[in-house]
Amino acid sequence: MSIPFAKPLINKQDIKHLNIAAKSQWISKGKYVTNFEKKLSNYLNTKYVGVTSSGSSAIMLAFLILGLKPGDEIILPGYGFLAAANVAKTLGLKVVFSDVDLESYCVDLEKIKKVITKKTKLIIVIHLYGNMCDIGKIASFCKSKKIFLLEDSAQSIGSRFRNKQSGTFGDMGVYSFTATKTLTTGEGGAIIFKSKKFYKKFLLYRSYGYIKERYYCLVHGHNLRMSNLLAAIGYSQISRISQIERKRKQIYLQYQNQLKQKNYTLQKFNKNVSAVPWALAIKLHSNFTQKKRNLVIKKLKKVGIEVRNGYYSPNELPIFKKKYNLPNSFKLSRGIISLPYYEELNKKQIKYICNNLDQILS
Repeated sequence: MSIPFAKPLINKQDIKHLNIAAKSQWISKGKYVTNFEKKLSNYLNTKYVGVTSSGSSAIMLAFLILGLKPGDEIILPGYGFLAAANVAKTLGLKVVFSDVDLESYCVDLEKIKKVITKKTKLIIVIHLYGNMCDIGKIASFCKSKKIFLLEDSAQSIGSRFRNKQSGTFGDMGVYSFTATKTLTTGEGGAIIFKSKKFYKKFLLYRSYGYIKERYYCLVHGHNLRMSNLLAAIGYSQISRISQIERKRKQIYLQYQNQLKQKNYTLQKFNKNVSAVPWALAIKLHSNFTQKKRNLVIKKLKKVGIEVRNGYYSPNELPIFKKKYNLPNSFKLSRGIISLPYYEELNKKQIKYICNNLDQILS
C-alpha cells in the first residue's frame, strides 16, 4: 500500500469550470476572479476580500498596506511555517519570535507579552494544522495597545473560534490555496480586511500600483494577482466547502478512534475552537530524540506511508543569526510527525497508518 501525505482532490466540476475559463480566453484577469472573491466573502462573512498569487504574496501585501518600513518590529510564533518571517526579512523588518504552547502548538497571549516592546508594530499569529490560538484575547489586547494584528490562516480555513471564522479577528487575515491545503487552486492565496481603506490600498499594490489609468502608478506595486484559470478552480471548490469541512472532520474522528496514543499525543484543540483539521500532527514523548523521530519517519516510508516532520524552530536555521528563548518551539520541532490527511483517505488506509505507527512506536 502506498499512501501520500497529501492528495489534492480536483473533481469533474473543478475541471468543467477550468475549461470554461480557458475557452473564454480570459486566462489572466476575468469573471472567475471576481466571482471567487464574492464566494469567499460570503463564506467568511466579511466584506473586503481579495485573492492573490500565493499565501506569501498575501503576506507581502499586508506588510506593504500597513506601511511597514525597514527596522520596524514584528512578533511571530517560534513554531510554524516561516512564510511571514521570510517576507519580513526580505523587506528588512525586525523579526522577534515568541514561544508557543506545547499542547496546542499555537502562540498564546502570555508568551507574546514576554517579548513585546514599545517598538512592536505588528503581531502575527499562526493558526496551526487547523487549530486556532486563543484569538479573542489576543485581538482584544492588540486593540487596547493599538498594535496591528495579522492572522496567518493558511492552515485553518473553515475553523472557527466561538463560531467566527479563522482570519476574521485581526486587521487582516491571509489564506493559502496551495496543492495540499483544505481548499486548493494549485497555487494561490487570499487576504481579507476589516478596513475599506486597507482594501483600496490592496487593489493598488496587487496590480502594479495602478487601477483606473493604465501605467499611471500611484504606489510601488507588484503583479501579485491570481489568474482567472486558478480562480475558476477556487470558485468550484468553495461551492462544496461544507462537504470538504465535513469530510475532514470525519477523517480526524477516524484517526482519533484508531490511534492508541502510546508514546505520543495528539494536538490539543483550544477551548472554543471548532477545528477543520488541515493535518493531523502527533507529538512524540520527550524520550524520543530528533534522531529517533527521523527513524520513525523512515520506517513509515518503508511501509508506504509518507509523513512529514515538524517545522524547524528559528534557532536551528542558518537564516536567523540571533538566538531566541524558544524551548517549546524547539521541542516541537524535534518531536512532531504529521500524518497523511486528504479527502480521499479511507478507513482502510487510516487503519493501516495507525497500526503501523503504533507498532513502530511500541
